[in-house]
Parts: sequence; C-alpha cells; structure tokens
Amino acid sequence: MPELQEDLQALADRRAAESTGDFESVLVSARTRKRRRTAGLTVIGAAAVVAAVAIIPTLRPASNNAPVAGSPVPTNAVVPPKVESHPTAQQLPKIVGPLAMRTTTVAAGAQFVAGLPDKVARGAAFSLSSVSQPDKSLYTLVAKVGSAAPYAIPMTGEMGVAMPSYSGTGPFTLALPKDLPAGSYQVCTLSGARLCSLVTVK
Repeated sequence: MPELQEDLQALADRRAAESTGDFESVLVSARTRKRRRTAGLTVIGAAAVVAAVAIIPTLRPASNNAPVAGSPVPTNAVVPPKVESHPTAQQLPKIVGPLAMRTTTVAAGAQFVAGLPDKVARGAAFSLSSVSQPDKSLYTLVAKVGSAAPYAIPMTGEMGVAMPSYSGTGPFTLALPKDLPAGSYQVCTLSGARLCSLVTVK
C-alpha cells in the first residue's frame, strides 16, 4: 500500500510538473523514492539474516549427555555393570572334640571302633575324608547295626545316600573301604555336635 501511494504521488507530481514545465524535478523526486524503497528492503533482508543466525545455535544438539530429570529419552552414558555377590558354600560345623578311638592305625578293609565321649546319641553314619581336604567327604561309613555288617558308601555326588535311622550313644563299629589308599584320614560324626579323629591307613 505505501508503494502504491508513492506511485500515485509520483504520477500526480509528474502531471503537475508537465503543466508547469518542471519535468526534471519530477524525475529526481521519483528516483529518490526508488532509492528509499531499495534501502528499506535491504534493511529488512539484513534483519531476517541476523534472526536466522541467532536461531541456528538453538537447533544444535547438546554437547553433553546429561539426562534430563523425568525425560523418557535414554542417553548413551555408559552404566557400570551391576556386580552381584553370591554366598559361598556352607562350611561344615566346627569340630568340638575327638572321638574315643580304640585304635588309630587300621588296614584298608578292616574294622575299627569309634566311641562318643559325651555319650550324646547320634546317627550311625560317619564321614571319611583325607587330612589334606577335610571338607571333602570321600566315603560315608555306616556303622554295624544289629546283625548288619558295617559298610562304606563312596561319595561320588551322582546319587543320594540312604542313611540308617538307627542312632545311639556308641560305641560304633565301622569298616574302611577295601581299596582305600594308605595315608591319613579324618573320621567325623554326621549328626549332633561334630566329633572328629584321625585314622592312619597302613
């Protein structure tokens, strides 16, 4: 609308000048208005460029990966693995005393007698392990009960062991495996307070 008014004004001035004979002043006035219009457009274009330059930095991605509270968008921050601790295998009960052994030197396959000094009834089964690895049972020794002879069950871990339900205060007659290598072994009760003694196989 301003340009249209200027054009109309220029036309009116030209006609007035033609009527008065001052045509040169009309041309000068028209050129001045055109330069003003061009300068105005230049200023508007420069302002638009400055505004665009000011907006561009806001469109750049953030330089850090700090998560925004409550934001559902995950970041690429490295999360350290969660380390879980697992309990170790249950240790055997503490040895509270020795067995009452009539002999501590026994041949492989031979029988021996183990008594209970505290006279507290226990099951008729005992564990046999090497002295070097006392927590690893090699055999379960089942004592003589009535007319049933004592025997040894290898602890292979492949099957369960049926323990006799008999219990007593002893003494208990036990038997070593026939193929047991020579060396030092530990015999312990499997029920009640843990009593253990050493046996030497010759």
